[in-house]
Amino acid sequence: MKILKRIGACLLAAGMLLSTPITAAADYVTGNDSYRLPVPKAYNSVKTINNIGEFGEEQIYFKDPQDLFVDDKDNLYIVDSGNNRVVKMNEDLKTVGVYYGPDKAFNKPEGIFVDSDGDMYVADTGNKRIVHMSPTGEMVEEFTNPESNLTGSAPFSPSKLVVSSTGYIYVVRGENIMAIDGNGEFRGLYGQTNIGYDMTEALLRIFASEEQQNFISKRLASSYINVTMGSDGMIYATSMERVEGEIKQLNSVGTNVFRKYKSVGNSIQNPITNFINNKILKSVVAGNSFKFGEYFDDDGKYMEPIFRDIAVDKNGIITVIEELNGKVYQYDQEGNMLVAFGGLGESTGTFSRTSAIDVDSKGNLFILDRLNNNIQIFEPTEFITLVHQATTAYDEGDYDASYQLWQQVLAIHENYELAHTGIAKTYYKKGEWKMSMEESKLVNDRAVYTKAFDEYKYEVLRANFVWIVLTALAIILSVGFLLITLNKAAKKAYWAFLNEKGRNMRIVEGLKYSFHVLLHPIDTIEGIRYNRTRINMIVPLLICLIAYIVRIAYIYIVHFPLASIDVRDANLVFEAVKLFLVPITWIPASFAATSIADGESKFQEITFTSAISLMPYILIHTPLMFLSNILSKTQQSWYGVFSTLAYIGLFLILFQSMRILNNYSLGKTIKMMIISACMMFIIWLVLGLFYVLSGRMLQFVFEVMKEFRLNIL
Repeated sequence: MKILKRIGACLLAAGMLLSTPITAAADYVTGNDSYRLPVPKAYNSVKTINNIGEFGEEQIYFKDPQDLFVDDKDNLYIVDSGNNRVVKMNEDLKTVGVYYGPDKAFNKPEGIFVDSDGDMYVADTGNKRIVHMSPTGEMVEEFTNPESNLTGSAPFSPSKLVVSSTGYIYVVRGENIMAIDGNGEFRGLYGQTNIGYDMTEALLRIFASEEQQNFISKRLASSYINVTMGSDGMIYATSMERVEGEIKQLNSVGTNVFRKYKSVGNSIQNPITNFINNKILKSVVAGNSFKFGEYFDDDGKYMEPIFRDIAVDKNGIITVIEELNGKVYQYDQEGNMLVAFGGLGESTGTFSRTSAIDVDSKGNLFILDRLNNNIQIFEPTEFITLVHQATTAYDEGDYDASYQLWQQVLAIHENYELAHTGIAKTYYKKGEWKMSMEESKLVNDRAVYTKAFDEYKYEVLRANFVWIVLTALAIILSVGFLLITLNKAAKKAYWAFLNEKGRNMRIVEGLKYSFHVLLHPIDTIEGIRYNRTRINMIVPLLICLIAYIVRIAYIYIVHFPLASIDVRDANLVFEAVKLFLVPITWIPASFAATSIADGESKFQEITFTSAISLMPYILIHTPLMFLSNILSKTQQSWYGVFSTLAYIGLFLILFQSMRILNNYSLGKTIKMMIISACMMFIIWLVLGLFYVLSGRMLQFVFEVMKEFRLNIL
């Protein structure tokens, strides 16, 4: 059912994407549904460096610059690759040094790192080496490909690197990071992503011949793009990883400890999973959960972000540059987006092709544009400075200061969601559970709400344990009595309908009769088969209406952290489509399939049994919506079991109706179920295409009418 729901949502979203392009904003943040929320300006462009200025007879203009670095003293280093040199500027942005390497032999260098002593480590890519130079540019040593059986056959072409306080050099090397010690010895491969287990590949290697196995391509982990070193000594990196996340924070053993999309350590990939994750569906579902950057550009076209470089300030604030859309994205210490700005263009504040970013001690951002051959410097505004101070205060455990700072942020921009989340977290840390729940609910932060609710629930349970137990027992006894009463009424209606042959089914009797299917599905369906001329077709309509009322009530009553949809986003028509998609399309699909396969079922009785297949949904979700209010996201798996039982019950009733109404054997029933499912899928595709095409047609009509109106005026 989850797959069917996902496909339906994808078709709906596809139509929306075709008719509603994503609009660009100046500075903004993205929510969990990829919508953009404007925020106050976070950074002002204060200076653009277009050349190195007067420095002897040096070429003053940059040519294809690839990297930059800001050291502890705020000196700026630019790797001017096209001119095969490194340019050093002081804090005042005056050129104080130009270095061409030993014997002026740099060949297309691409990366640089400067340690606390001012020593420069340059990735001399064209010469396949790393050059270590003194602060004045004298040659100290060079590092080439370390000799080891573990380095593999890949060529040593260092591009981006960092140096730890222990003297280890970490170099980007495809799907991992190579560690080299101060003596040039190989010290391991670091940070490779676990690619998980692929069932298809495993089966091929078991059953394929040796010749066929030679053509099976080896699966590789995603490649790293860039690295930097944080003040905490951890390595921060960007990669092409689409499963775990493109931005990584690697600890001492190379494990990513930053915010993840999901873990791939024990994942099992199969053809169905691969289908769901292919680009056709990925372009629609990419915005359904948290992502670094954005998977849609300003025109609404699907893209997979390429984070060309990453910078981390002294407080752990992470800023990355994205190559395809020219955007700058900034995240706090936990991976929450703080702001996004920039874009493609030639004007100040936009970029043609970014290649490097770094941050100085004052929080100024230096962004290198290798196509425009310049560096833009951005100064933080009061708004983003307060945001940084608030997240840092919380990260350091100063919750009172964090609360006050978030209040100042809200005074500037009252709809900044992260401020409300920050206040909710502060309330939680201070033990004010109800306040934390209220604040987190404002911005739909289910994670913080769940943590606060669990603590609040425990507090209430401890203070009112006896009364809660007595109330629970009373509710259980009442529900049990109600179910017994309903079961007796259902049995009575069942026998009354079967024994009184001379009349048609009454409406109330039919509703009670339908309840009988929950405990006696075979008897109930057989009763419909042998009395098909007496069933009342108003009953299935009422059952569908009751199921729809339960669904709408469920949306409003279900506990916030367990809600699958926000009340504000609920669409009454779309909810009806989701609820009735399977039972309604089952009717024509199974009727068409059985009509050409010696089936005995009639359209009328298929409609009736399809409607009563919703009875498990009604029975389970009615109490479940109330029960959910004492549960939280930590009990989601148990909650999901009961919700899944409703769909299992629906499937079993449809299965039995196929078998009994057509007098099929078990094998033939399975065969016809598969055929009917395929026909249902075809119906969904046709309806989906009709929806998309009708949306485009309406858009075309509106455009013609608009054009006609303009011409008339």
